[in-house]
Amino acid sequence: MIIAKPVVPDRFWILKQDDEKIGNIQATANGFTVQILDQVENYKNVRMIKQRIGIDFEPAVKTNKKSQNQVHGFDTGCSAYNGIYEVRRQLPLFTKTRKSKSWYAAGWYRVLQNRTWRVLRNPKLITLQRYPYHGPFHTDKEAQ
Repeated sequence: MIIAKPVVPDRFWILKQDDEKIGNIQATANGFTVQILDQVENYKNVRMIKQRIGIDFEPAVKTNKKSQNQVHGFDTGCSAYNGIYEVRRQLPLFTKTRKSKSWYAAGWYRVLQNRTWRVLRNPKLITLQRYPYHGPFHTDKEAQ
């Protein structure tokens, strides 16, 4: 039995038989191109492929998209865009809009300002550059 596993829903499938890749199916302007080993055939629709070759199509698996409220596992409490991980300082950074130039650090931090330690959520990167800090922490209680 040949099984078609979807890679791009309704556009591209990988054909497997006994857990080995034997070919693929690709949507084209004129229908579908089926390549099995060295043979290439064209079909008008998926129903014809199922009937003539006997391929079993697996349904497309819906994956949960990564939450846009997290950056590298740290909750932001708002929509996060342009999420990156700065390796040098080991900080998960993000912006609040697509075109923003202000960077924020995801998570909770203890920051020393005016001789007192304050717990801040998602401080601006410039705050962490100017003052000593500990973090990131996943929760408020961890930060205290």
